[in-house]
Amino acid sequence: MNRATALLMLIMALSQPGMAARQTAPPSDTERREAALALIPFDWQRFGYDIVFLPAQHGYRAMTVPSKHQIEIYARPGDAPELLAFDIAHELGHVIDLVQNTSEIRSKWMESRGIDPATPWFGCSRCPDLNTPAGDFAETFALLLLGPKNFAGRIAPRPSKEQVSTLSAFFPKEWFSAQAN
Repeated sequence: MNRATALLMLIMALSQPGMAARQTAPPSDTERREAALALIPFDWQRFGYDIVFLPAQHGYRAMTVPSKHQIEIYARPGDAPELLAFDIAHELGHVIDLVQNTSEIRSKWMESRGIDPATPWFGCSRCPDLNTPAGDFAETFALLLLGPKNFAGRIAPRPSKEQVSTLSAFFPKEWFSAQAN
């Protein structure tokens, strides 16, 4: 049988009712959320924050709300679980900062990252944070947890392989061995 005949037979078979190739449905929002949380190799519950998924918001992917002890993820249709996980990890970086960091630790962080120590740690309320030391801390935590693929910090370059060991010292090693799910 030549290629043309084989192709014609395949087309005819697929045109028969019930014989068409099945297409897999895209994952549901719940499946994407569960997959994203499963990618977080960190016991995030230790800090008493809830992670909630809300409709997409223009200009924001996620937000930490300390007064509610809540991380809000504004999931957009089509966001891959890996991107949602990075958003979650970034916000967990903010939680760690709020819970453990002192002004001395923050100064050491800025020194380690080559950020001017006169730079305010936080930006304005509800402003994007990728150009602040607090955002750099959160982005770097997400990078340490999930890898560099989605790093978007702007105040300092993505940490080099050489910097990773220095920066990881800001986070207890046992945090990275506990699986969240």
